Amino acid sequence: MIHDDEEEKEEEEEEEQHGLLKLGSSSSASSQEAGRRCGARGWKQRLAMLGLTAVAFVAGYIVHASTAAAGSSFPSLRHPIAKSGNDAIVVATNDDNNDEPMFNATFTTYLLTGMSNVLAKRQNGHTTIPPYERTYYVYDSPYTLRWPCMTKPTWVKKIIPYNYNIPRSKQICFVHVGKAGGSTIGCMLGFNLHCDESSQTNNNDNHGGSGSSSSSSSSSSSNHDIIDLLPIVTTHTFHREVNDCVDDSHYYLFTLRDPVARILSAYNYERPNSTDVRAHKSTVFFPRGKLYDECHFPTLEELAQKGLLNKKKDPLSIVCHDRAMNAIMGIRPYMAHGYYNYQYYAQFAFGTRENHFASTTPDDTAKSANVLVIRNEHIAHDWNQISILLDGKMGTLNESNVPKNNPTLQKLPNEKYLSNTSKAVLCEVLCNEIQIYKGLIRTAINLNVDDRELSMQELQSTCPKEAVEDGCKYDIPDIYNKIESEVGASALSYMLD
Repeated sequence: MIHDDEEEKEEEEEEEQHGLLKLGSSSSASSQEAGRRCGARGWKQRLAMLGLTAVAFVAGYIVHASTAAAGSSFPSLRHPIAKSGNDAIVVATNDDNNDEPMFNATFTTYLLTGMSNVLAKRQNGHTTIPPYERTYYVYDSPYTLRWPCMTKPTWVKKIIPYNYNIPRSKQICFVHVGKAGGSTIGCMLGFNLHCDESSQTNNNDNHGGSGSSSSSSSSSSSNHDIIDLLPIVTTHTFHREVNDCVDDSHYYLFTLRDPVARILSAYNYERPNSTDVRAHKSTVFFPRGKLYDECHFPTLEELAQKGLLNKKKDPLSIVCHDRAMNAIMGIRPYMAHGYYNYQYYAQFAFGTRENHFASTTPDDTAKSANVLVIRNEHIAHDWNQISILLDGKMGTLNESNVPKNNPTLQKLPNEKYLSNTSKAVLCEVLCNEIQIYKGLIRTAINLNVDDRELSMQELQSTCPKEAVEDGCKYDIPDIYNKIESEVGASALSYMLD
């Protein structure tokens, strides 16, 4: 594995002095260690952990009971029978018949009616309520148990009140892989992301990447206004260091994108502006300045040519070559969306943490999990296919009407250019990422044979060798410590009935 040990030690000392160390270490997943990270000590932290657990339970009941009392269409019952007037609505899970949809027609109608009522209350005549006047809901949060002293980000919140009648075994964890259409899809799922702030439709740029610099301040209708089962049953999210999903989630919904296109978009997205002072300092957690400024890699093309392909032996060339390798392979945090890559999300979800080279797809692990994917190149199609699994009906989402949020606006005229030699070396260095990407495509239960074949054809146009071969020049990085640093305390016990 590639490391710049002297540099790493120096960076960690600087980060520690500034309070910017990553949350956690490889030897800790306990409440005592969580307390050390956020400043609490000893027995006080252990009491706080127990107290927060109890408070979370009580608060959950109070909040949802209050929501129901206020007239919400989503009752706060924990048992699987919800009553509406004289009619009992029974949750259908269809576990005994995999050919049947996950939810029956009665329960589907109940959920969709509730969502329609919630969205109707968000409207004032024909005018969309501004984001700052909206109500967002906090669901039962494993994150607050893992990191009791941390504040949960606002983008974890949803516009839809949590419905306890959805069986936990049928709830979906949204795995928001950066620069793969996750902000767009997250808004459509009801999460409080970059919604309605700088959105536009995909008519001009269907694959994300560098969007047009012109965008409206708000769309004509809210990105959230998609009345469908998927936003309702996708209850928790996992993005970067914030994992708000339970440890034993049965369904994981990944956002996917061609690995080279994703890293290109991420590299351009994270390029520091000249006025972004923090980004140019080596003391911040993601020391982007070391890559973009010190090594003079303003574009991915230059990183590939002057970094990955550089054979010079002078000290700066050696250091910058290693930084380029570490950035693209996700070994060192020179850019956030490169560091939190497919391997990180897949191994966190499916891996066994005792094994340094843990499973990265569910088909080679004992963990029971179902993979759903929405490919950035085929958002509407994949969304509609998931709808069939949920209620047996094809969704009606149209690709041309999919909003695009948080686009990578073009900063340099040549930033999207990649030469053939640069593409080849990026494919080589990203090979393990590509294999994980292929595994997720292969195991996704909402894709059919034709869908998988199309994705492999698209991948082959970018990385022909890696698309058909399983072996890689470089070993898959050992990210055991990276995973352990983000685990926190186990959230399993909190979610048990």
